[in-house]
Amino acid sequence: MSYVPLVTRDDLTPEGQERWDAEIERSGAEPTNMKRALLNHLPSYDALMHWYPLYAEIERFIGDRGAIVFSYAISSTNECLLCTTYFRRDLVERGEDINAGDLTPDEEDIAAFGRALARHDPSDAALVRRLIDRYGNEAVTALVGFGILMIGNNIVNSFLGVELDPGLRELADRLEAQAQAERAEKATAQ
Repeated sequence: MSYVPLVTRDDLTPEGQERWDAEIERSGAEPTNMKRALLNHLPSYDALMHWYPLYAEIERFIGDRGAIVFSYAISSTNECLLCTTYFRRDLVERGEDINAGDLTPDEEDIAAFGRALARHDPSDAALVRRLIDRYGNEAVTALVGFGILMIGNNIVNSFLGVELDPGLRELADRLEAQAQAERAEKATAQ
């Protein structure tokens, strides 16, 4: 259960209601649980909503799937169930599964960079050099900038105890049941 209220439009000031309405305009849906938690403090909401333009930038450099892989790597390393499930859903809806080991070498590097950012571990200079050689200075800088906001979103969800949205809860439950079945099958085979 969330530590802060997941506000409704009626709970908000007129300025907050503008943010609510803008989110509906942008996404075609009411704000997610994370956004409803962030709307308790409009400057925090505004800061973290810069995630969207930065996500568009990294997509421009590393593609749609690369952006999902990068975001998933950061979120899973941060152990943010909400964001990990969100990006896993994006892959499942595409008929893909990041846990199946089907990453390209470029995606492996992008995922490794995301995990390093999440751990605050800049020690792999060869990885950074490969990414700069492949994508350029601007792209790698954009990856770091976006990664900071992704980590921020992970922290918001974890520290405020933001609960999964209903659609994400269903997927998380299904994935957990699937993982348990696979573990049981492996145990039986041994």
